[in-house]
Amino acid sequence: MRARWHNRPWRLRVGALGVAAALAWLATLLAPGVFSTAEETLGDLAWRLGANSQTERRLVVVDIDERSVAQEGPWPWPRATVARLSQKLIEAGVAVQALDIVFPEPKPGDAELAGLWAGQSVVLGQIFSLDPAAAPDVGVAAGGVAAAGGVCPAGVAVSSGVVGNAPELVATAIAAGHITPRVELDGVVRKVPALVCHQGRLYPTLTLAALSRAGSAAPAAWQLHVAGSSTQAFPGALRPAQWLSSSVLPGIVVPLDARGDLRVPFALQRDALLSISAADVLAGRADTKLLRGAVALVGATAFGIGDTVSTPLTTVASGVEVHAQLLAGLLDGRIVYTPAAAPWLFVLLGGGAAALLLRLVSRRGRNSVKALPLAGLAIALLLAGLSAWAQLRASIWLPWSAVALFAMLAASALAAAEHALTRAQRERLSAHLGAYLPGPMAARLAAIDPSGRLEVDRREVTVLVADIRNFSAFALHRPPEETAAVLHAYSCLAVDIVERHGGVVENLVGDSVVAIWNAYEDRAGHAEHALAAARELFRDATELLGATPHAGIEASSLQPLALGIGIESGSAIVGSFGPARRRAHAALGEPVTVAVRLQAMTQELSLPILIGPRMAAALPAGATVAQGEYLLEGLNRDCVLHAPAAWAEWAPPETVWPRGAVRAESEDTFGAAYAGSRSLISPPRAFGDL
Repeated sequence: MRARWHNRPWRLRVGALGVAAALAWLATLLAPGVFSTAEETLGDLAWRLGANSQTERRLVVVDIDERSVAQEGPWPWPRATVARLSQKLIEAGVAVQALDIVFPEPKPGDAELAGLWAGQSVVLGQIFSLDPAAAPDVGVAAGGVAAAGGVCPAGVAVSSGVVGNAPELVATAIAAGHITPRVELDGVVRKVPALVCHQGRLYPTLTLAALSRAGSAAPAAWQLHVAGSSTQAFPGALRPAQWLSSSVLPGIVVPLDARGDLRVPFALQRDALLSISAADVLAGRADTKLLRGAVALVGATAFGIGDTVSTPLTTVASGVEVHAQLLAGLLDGRIVYTPAAAPWLFVLLGGGAAALLLRLVSRRGRNSVKALPLAGLAIALLLAGLSAWAQLRASIWLPWSAVALFAMLAASALAAAEHALTRAQRERLSAHLGAYLPGPMAARLAAIDPSGRLEVDRREVTVLVADIRNFSAFALHRPPEETAAVLHAYSCLAVDIVERHGGVVENLVGDSVVAIWNAYEDRAGHAEHALAAARELFRDATELLGATPHAGIEASSLQPLALGIGIESGSAIVGSFGPARRRAHAALGEPVTVAVRLQAMTQELSLPILIGPRMAAALPAGATVAQGEYLLEGLNRDCVLHAPAAWAEWAPPETVWPRGAVRAESEDTFGAAYAGSRSLISPPRAFGDL
């Protein structure tokens, strides 16, 4: 199973992306409020940073402020005072009077006020209750049209009660619009229901009613459309979940969300809204040029009236500001909405994020994997920035948080996958490195950075060099596959024996084995351990080589395979040299040279094992037998060579090694060819007969 995934990294990467997508989807199911809060918070920040400071002159807020209350008396004012204010606005030439005020109780002067408003573009406010637990029934709801079949359509807010205006005020069919906000869990008003369904009739918001009166003398009957309907106002991919249109306002299309709400575009800074005190209007001090042709939004900001809300721009604002921002957005045709195809847009954005991360992973740089978490965070921030840009410039609301979470989770999952792949590759490389280099050196190299410095240590070591006698001639007469099989079996045997006795195989070159003791860690009695390894290697290798088949080869044309071993102790350097891009590892020094020469002299002296003078001195008395002084090639002094005291007893019994892996068809030839190899257990002179 392990070989499958680390040899197919793309499967692991795709799996990591799948896990990230599943976790992001699960998070949206378990904690949807967290995502909406993050998106609304960013949207609020975008409004605050991107709001336009240019003065809005198409509408004017007529503010019943503290000065107005001080001049005309506490609120609510008598109907005569309201009539005077309305008359002043009519005389100033306002296009529409939209009152963010409700007059629920009948009072003296209602008839006179209704008469003043008759034939004028006046829109009264009314409030609907969207809470099923609260069902007020005060005043009369006005300005509604019957829903199809008298049934509230899906995707429209449903009212459980109303606070309307006094009956006499709306008796003359004066227009009305509701001023009911959507208050989010954090107390901020960001949306307003476009239509409210109450007792089978649909009532538009104050701003829609004011927009219709500004564009037509007749009240507009707003028609609700769902995403499946056709319209040229929105491209297919950007079509909203539903929208409103009116036959009396051609070209006006108002996008809504799936709940039928209008998202209020707080695209104007608060000081960009023109505001005139009602006290100045009543006293004749207001600049009529500002009012002429404008939509007058009459609202109250005086302390104690209670018409305060929180908006994305400020924690304390008058309710009339919400309607002013919404009306400005309607006039500009810049109502922010979420496209109905947003889920497919999520997939597209998520796919783009995954592609960017995979592109980063595919790079071969060392820091590409380390940069993945930062790349995931950068993609998340990019998505947030793209959402803010779309909100401010394209009037599109992109729910980006789930895709941003996916990008960060995908980056983390890919980083974990790449770490697992890298670790598997390092383990595999380390295993290969340990197979081609001494294990301790391979472990050391895996823990340090590449270097071009000379790195050597001087150690007191024991070196063993073993070589197969007559192997070159054997290789000339046998198939390459068989030669390789013999060499493989011999190498495996030598490595096992050397490591079992505490040594390290320094090099394998053809049929030659170089082993070393005490080179990488301190080992007491390393000379004795090396001699024990030589004894076992001689015994087992003799048995192995004696079982090698010689079928088809005349006994006179090829002498049997045998083993020669040279061993010496002394001071040597062990380490690495060469440039960082191509290093070599070696053990250098006199014991290495002497061991190589001793191995070569085993044939001349007819001895399978020769021991150098320094190793002989390190062994117990009686462990070796001196063979005389010889001048070894490359040395300038004579050396006393030694042989193990009882080497002849180390060879396997005669009845054991001539059989074994003998093929039936060549058994007789094999036995004949190896008849002379029995002399290996004879006195030393017989070794020369090989």
